[in-house]
Amino acid sequence: MQKQVQKVQATITDIARSGKTTLKNIGEEIGKKEIPKRISVEQVSLAGGPSLPQVVMEKQTIKEAYQKFTVKDSKVEGVSGESISKGTRKDNSGVSEVKTFIDKGQQFTNGRKNRLKPDIRYKTGEYDYLYETDNLGRITKFETENLKLTERKDRLSHSKNTPGKVKGQDHAGHLAADRFGGSPKIDNLVSQLSEVNLKKYKKVEDKWAAALKETPPKKVTVDVAINYSGNDMRPDKFIVNYTIDGKPGSAKFKNL
Repeated sequence: MQKQVQKVQATITDIARSGKTTLKNIGEEIGKKEIPKRISVEQVSLAGGPSLPQVVMEKQTIKEAYQKFTVKDSKVEGVSGESISKGTRKDNSGVSEVKTFIDKGQQFTNGRKNRLKPDIRYKTGEYDYLYETDNLGRITKFETENLKLTERKDRLSHSKNTPGKVKGQDHAGHLAADRFGGSPKIDNLVSQLSEVNLKKYKKVEDKWAAALKETPPKKVTVDVAINYSGNDMRPDKFIVNYTIDGKPGSAKFKNL
């Protein structure tokens, strides 16, 4: 492993000396380097002799390793030059979470459309926006580097029974609104106070929509963190960070 690290360090040095100093170029070169994927000990029979143990190492590129697993929260530049998530968020047991990326449509537990798998990252909706769940299967993040307006003309009917919903008080609120091509299923819906859903959150969404309707459309990125208290299935806070043509904006909404 130490030799692999030394090779990566040497690669960075060579790139810097050649003048290719951008993070993207460095990331692309590092991503091609191989690292151990799996190490095992196998018994190898020698001709006319006893069997001897032999260490067998299966390799993978750094890029392949990053694409298979990601961890949470802070943005870093990935080995392919693309943004990935990395961080130190912990679950309720105090153990750092590692998220498994799930194929589209596989985010639901045992085929049920009203429950999500725990500790996963998945894409859903018209434009494959990215989401995360925690160890209880609660949505904790929605993000996209390229928010878009839907190409549909009609609004989709959506699920009503969101986790922890308080009757007469909450709505099944979209994290990515229908007008942005958001999924109408539980993989994009959480319980929101009607005040948050219809006014506060919508006010920010209106800014995004206005920017996307300009000619030419402005680039909008969105990162929404959904916070919970203890093991509650109903969110208690939404933390919204976004950019419009690179200009940052933010908002926080209590859901109490």
